[in-house]
Amino acid sequence: MTRRLSFACPGAQAPLTFTLISYIFHCQVTVNSGRVIFAATAAPCHLAPASESAMKEAMERALWNNAVTSRDEQRRQKRLAVLGTGARLFNERGFDRTTLDDIAGALNVSKRTLYYYIGSKEEILFECSRLGLEFMQDVLARCRDESLPPIDRIGLLLRGYAALLADDMGACLVLSKDIPLSEPNRDVLREGRRSLDRLLRDLIQAGIDDASIAPNDPKLTAAAIFGAFNWIPHWNRNDNPVSHDALADRYIDLFIEGLRRR
Repeated sequence: MTRRLSFACPGAQAPLTFTLISYIFHCQVTVNSGRVIFAATAAPCHLAPASESAMKEAMERALWNNAVTSRDEQRRQKRLAVLGTGARLFNERGFDRTTLDDIAGALNVSKRTLYYYIGSKEEILFECSRLGLEFMQDVLARCRDESLPPIDRIGLLLRGYAALLADDMGACLVLSKDIPLSEPNRDVLREGRRSLDRLLRDLIQAGIDDASIAPNDPKLTAAAIFGAFNWIPHWNRNDNPVSHDALADRYIDLFIEGLRRR
């Protein structure tokens, strides 16, 4: 059985660090479209299969130690490593129970070093959530393509949202409350969430209008759909999680078939 984890790393190469991790954890490391992809398979007899936690920690440290020629690129990648590590620990332990010392320790650096890349724990939470919403922008653009039937665009939106929640930064949107953030930052994130909700409601209404979707209340239906998806990061964080692709397929089939007019 193969498990894959991907880690955002625009412009990344596959340096020696990734090769070493591939050997230690018996996983294949590749780079595709700016994402470092770890694929863990059955381990040799003398090694245990890589756990998702171990793979994520390996990815974070690999990104931190990734050698690049540009100082700006190095700083950008290390900041991304801080954000990714912070997101993972927030999701595992909770925002209130995670300290900057914890994040520094996971990266094997000093707390003082972190301040070169981020200003506070709150900044990590905001940036993780903001980047998660930014990930959805391409998805939203495709969902606004009126040449596609509304019900197909709903499928695109839900698959993109499922992919978002499968990533630690995206999961921060639903696992960490935005209360610790400043009011302007809370407003940014809440508007991002509202834009997703509005789009889904509009697509449901468009499907009702063209008779491809059964009559319903788009507001209540959108709330039910997002409620189901938002609960995935809560119950699917365990030693044997259901794969992102399997969950996405099952949920999308369930909701699309439920919406479709017969």
